[in-house]
Amino acid sequence: TLARELALLRSHRIDVLVSRNAGGEATYAKIAAARETGIPVVMISRPAPPPGPLAQTAAEALDWIARPKP
Repeated sequence: TLARELALLRSHRIDVLVSRNAGGEATYAKIAAARETGIPVVMISRPAPPPGPLAQTAAEALDWIARPKP
């Protein structure tokens, strides 16, 4: 909760918050508490996903689909 996160930040004298940008609500209270206390927040972005397979033609796509996968 926001109250618990505020208490945690204050009791540990946290002066900067580093958080992974996971895209969910799990860290919202922590970010809100940091904002409320004026603590800077550093957001770490998710790495870009690896490129997926690319087919230039329908035949290449069908060939990829038919191949055994590991």
